[in-house]
Amino acid sequence: MGSTFFGLQIAFSGLKAQRTVMETISHNIANASTPGYTRQRVVLSTSPPYPLENSLYFYVKHQQGTGVDAARIVRVADAFVDGQLREQEGLLAEKRQMAEVIAQVEGIFGEPGEQGLGAALAAFFNGWEELTLNPDSLAVRRSLLYQGEALAGAFQRLGRQIAALQGNLDFELVSSVATINQHAAYIADINGKIRRMAGSGVNANDLIDERDRLVTELRRLLSVRVVEQENGEIAVFVGNRALVFGDSSYRVDAQQMPGGFHRLVWAQDGRPVELGGGSLAAAVRMRDEYLPGLEEELNRLVSTLASRVNSLHAEGYDLRGDPVAGTPFERFFLGSTVRDVKVNPDLLADPSGIAASLGSGPGDVENARRIASLRDETAMFGTYTFLDYYRGVVARVGTDARAMFAEANNTEVLARQVRRWRESVSGVNLDEEMIRLQEALHAYQAAARAVTIMDDAIATIIQNMGIVGR
Repeated sequence: MGSTFFGLQIAFSGLKAQRTVMETISHNIANASTPGYTRQRVVLSTSPPYPLENSLYFYVKHQQGTGVDAARIVRVADAFVDGQLREQEGLLAEKRQMAEVIAQVEGIFGEPGEQGLGAALAAFFNGWEELTLNPDSLAVRRSLLYQGEALAGAFQRLGRQIAALQGNLDFELVSSVATINQHAAYIADINGKIRRMAGSGVNANDLIDERDRLVTELRRLLSVRVVEQENGEIAVFVGNRALVFGDSSYRVDAQQMPGGFHRLVWAQDGRPVELGGGSLAAAVRMRDEYLPGLEEELNRLVSTLASRVNSLHAEGYDLRGDPVAGTPFERFFLGSTVRDVKVNPDLLADPSGIAASLGSGPGDVENARRIASLRDETAMFGTYTFLDYYRGVVARVGTDARAMFAEANNTEVLARQVRRWRESVSGVNLDEEMIRLQEALHAYQAAARAVTIMDDAIATIIQNMGIVGR
């Protein structure tokens, strides 16, 4: 049977429950702009009625309510939506990385422009044409050598900048090791805390938000698969291996390969890490596939150009009328790649060694004319001139850039839609929270009023009962 103070206890339960509701709403409002925060809600339930079903009070004809309990505070989240957002964030990071790299590649070429390789290539052939007009002029010969050095320097600059870009991508991969290991260790630590709190019947809502944020950051770097456990923990897999399992994490490392670049491996046994997707996968793909492929196309241009110029130059005669074949002046260019091509230093020291003639006597400029005519020769695959081939390389880079930027923009649109989707489910709407806060406040005030009324009733019993007939 309830006591005289039973009504006070019921009203007091309302005060406690509504205060918890208001505090939770205040927590939502305070974190309305916190990235990754998930809105929380108090689950209210009626407290066990009196008497209980197994009690001995059989004479009681009905059960009586005992008030309300704040049963638990839950996150308003949808695991499917969170997973979709995580995947879109990873895909967006991958597309952005590729777009950023291709933008840097476009900057390396600097086309169209007076300092680009196309202008240097045109100026080089112009130098040979000018030599046909003044074959005896050392000044013209030095100008031709200057144009040759400028062309070789333009090739070398492209080679250096491609190598530097590859080095930056490799450094990015190496630098990510610390981030991956730190995040994995932190997720494992949070797992342990959540498991212990779940064992005590406590919902670790804010810890789960922090763990989800870390998993999303990992997904931006590489592909991860999340498996939820019954005890509240999660396992994070990269490929078919666990990066985090329970409160244990497994380290990754950067291993240097024979070419000088690095790859991610598992520290435990040195096996390669399957990156899958994310910004690191994009960085490796651009470093190991796209940029080497681009450099190979330029090397093909350098090799063919140097070979054709050198073969014709070796057939000619220098300013003294001597054949250059078999002499230090035989080759105009040395090297055959963008990283080692240069003008023959012997020619730089003695410009008279340039073979402008074919030995027909004074005024013969036939060899210079033949080399100048290489401008219009379809030497590249029998289809393209040197300049057309180079323009095709630049055009392909531009096409790739447009495609990559379009993919990045489309992925951004999809990611934005998923963010809005998550926001509609788990985000904090200040208008709704204010309405709920007002509801909780009125319920709290009503419970307080009930306390006052019950207090008046008890005071009537204490002060007025038993005074009749005194």
